[in-house]
Parts: sequence; C-alpha cells; structure tokens
Amino acid sequence: MKYGELFKPFKIGKLEIKNRICMAPMLPGGHLDECKNVTDETIAYYEERAKGGAGLIITGASFPDSRLEITDFTKSPFACPDTFRVQTKKLVDAVHRYGCKLFFQMQLGTGRTGVPAILEGLPVAPSAVANRYDPDVTCRPLTTEEVYRLIEAVIQGAVLAQQAGADGVNVNGVKGGYLGDQFATAAFNHRTDEFGGGVDGRIRLMIKIIEGIKERCGADFPVTTRVGTKAHMKAERVGHLPGEEYTEFGRDVEESLEIAKKLEEAGYDGIVFGTGTYDSIYWLYPPMYMHDGCYLEEAAILKKAVNIPVICPGKLSAPEMANKAIKDGLIDALSVGRGLVADPYWPNKVKTGQVEDIRPCIYCNNGCLARVLSGIDMKCAVNPDVFCELSTADKYQKADVAKNIAIIGGGVAGLEAARVAAIRGHKVTVYERGEKLGGLMLPGEVPEFKKKDTLLLDWYKRQIEKLNVVIKLNTIMGADEILKLDADEIIVATGSEARTLPVPGGDSEKVMTSAEVLLGEKVPGKKIVMIGGGQVGCETAIWLKDRGYDVSVVENRDALILGGAEPIAQPNRDMLLELLIFKNIPTYTGTAVQEITEQGVVISGANGTETLDADSVVISVGYQSNNELYRKVYASSDKKVWLIGDAQIPATIMMAIRDGSAIGAIV
Repeated sequence: MKYGELFKPFKIGKLEIKNRICMAPMLPGGHLDECKNVTDETIAYYEERAKGGAGLIITGASFPDSRLEITDFTKSPFACPDTFRVQTKKLVDAVHRYGCKLFFQMQLGTGRTGVPAILEGLPVAPSAVANRYDPDVTCRPLTTEEVYRLIEAVIQGAVLAQQAGADGVNVNGVKGGYLGDQFATAAFNHRTDEFGGGVDGRIRLMIKIIEGIKERCGADFPVTTRVGTKAHMKAERVGHLPGEEYTEFGRDVEESLEIAKKLEEAGYDGIVFGTGTYDSIYWLYPPMYMHDGCYLEEAAILKKAVNIPVICPGKLSAPEMANKAIKDGLIDALSVGRGLVADPYWPNKVKTGQVEDIRPCIYCNNGCLARVLSGIDMKCAVNPDVFCELSTADKYQKADVAKNIAIIGGGVAGLEAARVAAIRGHKVTVYERGEKLGGLMLPGEVPEFKKKDTLLLDWYKRQIEKLNVVIKLNTIMGADEILKLDADEIIVATGSEARTLPVPGGDSEKVMTSAEVLLGEKVPGKKIVMIGGGQVGCETAIWLKDRGYDVSVVENRDALILGGAEPIAQPNRDMLLELLIFKNIPTYTGTAVQEITEQGVVISGANGTETLDADSVVISVGYQSNNELYRKVYASSDKKVWLIGDAQIPATIMMAIRDGSAIGAIV
C-alpha cells in the first residue's frame, strides 16, 4: 500500500483506533439544536465521514458551563442531559457502524477572545486583561469558586459523554488562546490564588479536570487534550508571519513542553496538537497562504518530549506528506478537518489508490470558519453536499428520462452543473469560448499560494471526463447557435467581466486588469499602482511584489479586504494585511482615484490630492455579470433556460458551485 503508514492501528490509552486518520474537531455552527446538541442532520454529517474511512472523529467543541459566558454560542448541551444522552448515543451508534471511534470535545471557554458585542455582561478571563477584540474592554477575572465550578462542569460533561457511549473525550485545554490557554499563559494569568503563579498553578485547572474525569469515569476511559507550543504573538492582537524574526509575547516552546510533560504525568492519554492563538489567528486556522504541513516542525518537537500519541492537524491533507510525517516519526497520527469536510471519503480514496479523485480543500476558510465566526450556518466552498447528507442520495438519483443538456461556459459553476447532471444520467455538453476550462479560476490559481485551486480544477476535469461529458473548447456560442442546439435544457454559465475604472484616463494603454496580468496577457511596467484593495487586488499586489515589482494599493473604502456576498475569514484577512506590511507594500484606504495620467494616478483622500507615480495601473474593482446571452436565449426559447454562477451574481467559488450543483440536480 502506497500510504501504508496512515492505515496502521494505534492506541490512545487502551483504546485501539483502526488507522491514523482522525477528523479534527470543527464546530458545526448552525447545525445544532437550541441546546447545542447534535441534530439528526449533524449525525448524518459525521456518519458520512465515518463511512468514508476516518478512524476517529472528534466532535466540535461544546461548552460545559454556559453560566460563565452567556451567549447563544456558549450554551451548554449538558444543560439538557437527557437530550444530550439520546442524541449523542445516536451519533456514537452511527459512526460505530463503520468501525470509527468517537471522542466528544469540551471547550472550557472563550475568555478574552469572547466578542463583547454578543456577550451578556463583561467577557471573563483568568485575570483583568484587555479583550482581544476590543482593548477598551477589560475582562472580569473569574473567581476561585467559578474556576472550581468550571472544573466540575467539565468532569460532569465527561461522565455524560461516557454514559452516551462516547469512546473518549477531548478537553480543548492549553491551546488556541482559549480560556484554558489563558490560564496556562503568564501574560494573561496574574492570579494570586492556587490557579496562578508558576507553571503548576497555571495548569492546576487542567490537572484537576483529568484527576476528576479519571476518578469518575475510570482509569481506562481515554482523555485527550490539546496543547499548543507557541502563541506566535509579537504583542497582543499582533501575530507573526512564517520566517519572520520576533520575540514571543505569549508562551514559548520550552514552557509548553514542560506543560505537556506535566499533563501526561497527570493522566492525559494523548495530545491533539495546535498552535497559535486568536491574536495570530492565521496560525490557529491556517489559510491558503500558509505552507502545507505548517504544524509539523513544532509537533515533532512536542512528540519527542512526551510518550503519549501526538495527533497533528495543520494543512496535512496531502497523503504523501502525512504518510511521510508518520513514517519519519514526526507525529503519531494526523487530524484532518477541512479536508474531510471537502471530501468525507478522503481516507478510503487514499487507501484504495484513488488520490486523484479526492475533492481538494482549497483552504479558503469561506464556507466553514468565516460563516461559523459570523454566526451563519457552516458550509463548504467546494462541497455543496455538506450538511445535506440526509438528501444526497435523492439528489444524485438517476433521472427518469435522460436528456440532452447544453452548458454554455466552462467555469466552476458550469463544471459542477455538468458533473451532477451527468451522474444523474443526462448527456451533457459544455461549450467554452476559451482554450481552457476554468473561467476566473485560471487567473486565480496563478499565485503559488493558490495552487490548491489548480487541484480543484484538475479534479473537475477528471470527474467530467470519467462521466463522458462532452467538452467543446474554443467555441463561441451566440444566441442563434444556442437556439439551434439539440438540447432539452440549457444552462448558461458565462461568468462575469472585470469592471472598468470610469475616470479620465481609465481606458489608457497603461491600464490593465488583475486577470490580464496574472495570465500574462499584459506585462506591466516596473512601478505599479493597484486600484482595488479587495482580496483579489491584495493577493495580486503581493504576487507582483514577490516578482520584483514596486507596488502600492489604493482602495476607495475605509478598509482593505472587506467581505462581499460572503464574509471573508478572519485568518485570511489578517494574514493578507500582515503580508502587505511585511512586504512593504504602501496602502491607501478611503482614497478615490481622480484621474490616470502619463505620470501616474491622481488620488484624493484624507491627505488631500496627490499623484502616485506609475508605469502601469492594475485594476481589481470587482466584476459585473455577463448575462446578455442568457437574456436573449431565455426570451427566445421555449425550453428551460437556467442562469448560474457569476453570470447571475458575481460572488465566490462557493456560490458558483452551489448554483451549479442545485441546477444540475433538477434538470
């Protein structure tokens, strides 16, 4: 077996896990009941990952004591114990059918990372420290009595999980900048009671928790925890970038290893690794800009220090890298979160040599993290079936009558529609005006940090080839040509076009779009002004800077990289902003472009009017739907004509795939 290390059993305590592939704990926001217990929808979601071959599933975090932090987000499922036992037992039974184990995770609290605007009362913390999101708010220190109440709530939660049949529990402890991590970090723990002072006092909370669980649940009931080796903080609310020299503000590796050893000695049976905090959130939830396997170096140091299993996440969904990390003894097992959301059958596909058929996570964080942190239900940008598992079988059921389906446009919306329609037995033909499939993914995949987009596009090409979808490239279809097609239904997926800049000189030869530059269709001069500070504009500016260009960014809005139709994930935005600073790219926000001249770009903002010298001006000011063809065909044809993706509303990859999937399922 090519990736045999991934499929060797290992033990957490005395519990044997069938392989080294664990599903990382991810909060299924929006898919829990009012008490934050799993629903039948959530159970089906986890069951699909067990069916796909995961050896262990760790549920998303639950809060044991909802009295400490009063929000809807922090409600405790243990407050409804009967419902918890019933629903969790259903979940356990569902994953056990496939030989998968289940650990229930508990989150001690958010502490200083709680958002004041949604909290009833002040945020709490070990000590009176500034809130992470609003430094003008000082957190209320927990009383000693409250700490003991939290300890008892965690222990009781473990008892309930064991009663429901869970194979073990995970305590989200000294990791991530959450409450347990704040207790363990001297920068945020200034307590003078038994839960402060030196290392032993700062981790007493975690020690008492494991002692209580083992006493109530038995010595053989597996209990894992999370440990992070670095805060990756230059200061409060300031992270550091990979490779950047800095002085650690939070907890460093040496002290973290000491803590890990003490937690092992106290009785914890395994560690699910993690690093970073909400102050360095791009380490905590690594986006596309972080390198693959970004946790391995630190996790390997931790593994050498302890004798219990170290389970490692951190962009490890490349089978070659994960298998080698285990073989080389860097980690004991891998923790795949977003990769298993994108493709629940990741383990089985790896095991059976179908790696090219794995639908890849692109680490955009848009469908999962961004939506959960924004209070919206969790989805997946590349997998529209996430949390639709109860109806997926019906969606892909063979159509009663096979039809001829014509799809105009070969971007991701059109490709997803083609894939779903072909699975259902239709004969599908895709007409693409360009020489390649992909639409706006083609310029988008050019920067090195967007290479996962290339994997996604390759996945689509492979799937539609296997489904015998007919592809006609370099084929321009006008309304007359479309109306003459022998098609029962027509799907128009013609995408969108870059907006122009309606200012004097906006049509000069020195002006070009981000897509034109990325695709090499136009070559800019040495000194560039980028007009548009959204995600695409900033990514393009960084890509150009890395190639030796002198770049500055001008944005009309008051801030860079603001979300549009969908929220942008905080790790992505924060890391992009830090990269702009690190790479010395000047930015001008709240600044309007007045004119483009031979000299450069005339701008006006808070500092008045000035001219930025520029050899070239690259614009990234959004897109407008290319739907004129649809309007003509829709008005002239007596057939069903559908409009999907950016041709309907310019948005995100997630929205394009969502549209294509939905229409492909009903044609």
